[in-house]
Amino acid sequence: MTIIRKIVGDQYENFETISDGWDLRLQVETLETWLSQHAGRLGSGHAWVADIGFNHRSNAFGGGPPISRELMQMCLDSNLEIYLSEYSPEEESE
Repeated sequence: MTIIRKIVGDQYENFETISDGWDLRLQVETLETWLSQHAGRLGSGHAWVADIGFNHRSNAFGGGPPISRELMQMCLDSNLEIYLSEYSPEEESE
């Protein structure tokens, strides 16, 4: 699940949920697409977070999605950090 959050003081305010799934690769791709289409919506006077909540795959052998230079540049331009929050499959259903 990917949520864009605005940082106001020491509080986080949910701005928009851009992905409901838990697959890390899909969420990174979704974030890159969303930022390319909506970066102007993030006010430059605030700090922002893309909180990507994912779960581990029992059949994973390592690796993960690339964070492209284009995505990194869009994050820098938008004053947006990426938080990776790992959840167990049991927590995702709560």
